[in-house]
Amino acid sequence: MDPSGFRVEGLDLHSPRLSERYGTVVLGLSPFNSFYSTETVTALCRSAAVSFSDVHVVLPGAPESALRDISAGKAPRRAVLRSKRVIHNMRNVARRALADCGVPDTDSRVHVLTRFASQPRYREIRARVETAYRTQAPMREAVHAMTRTALATSVDSEPTPAQIEDNTRYIFAESPLLLDSTGVLARPRALFVYHRGVPVYDVVAAGRVPGLTVGAGHVLSVLTDERNDRGDDHSR
Repeated sequence: MDPSGFRVEGLDLHSPRLSERYGTVVLGLSPFNSFYSTETVTALCRSAAVSFSDVHVVLPGAPESALRDISAGKAPRRAVLRSKRVIHNMRNVARRALADCGVPDTDSRVHVLTRFASQPRYREIRARVETAYRTQAPMREAVHAMTRTALATSVDSEPTPAQIEDNTRYIFAESPLLLDSTGVLARPRALFVYHRGVPVYDVVAAGRVPGLTVGAGHVLSVLTDERNDRGDDHSR
């Protein structure tokens, strides 16, 4: 089997050892990040489908994604419309790539986070994360770190406390899938992959946030792209 160039946990994404270990792979995509070009998303989806029979893709929702542009001074309606367009385009790229590999029913496998808004497990975890953000310093620091990264390409200077606070909803919205994709997607085991470390996952996995644990069978690992010796210097 030819190598894919994408590596997770020291193994090529094509390695059957990954699929044997986890069963399901969940690809976290950030449509506003230069890492996730159309070419990379296509290659990543196709590579995942080589060894995993159960592939899912997760993209952010437009309301939360638009917050960064709003913080940068764009009109809210214009920011939301832009977010919808970019997310829709990447969703279609992922669906087409999976369909080309023979993956059935791609609509049920390529998710925008707003799809889960009324799902009980998703709502439960999000509520716990928001409570921990208000009451636990490790969670607050982790959310702020992720928010600063998300704002890095949108604002010209260090984000203000108000800008950070306004954008925490982006992190709250994605946290349930980052912490318990198995529970939200109803899978026994799952490997969630993203191109950089995730502080919210790290503090919960380390047991630093009372009342929150990583879902049973869920693991989050960092994806590296070695096809062109690409570095991991992309903003969220």
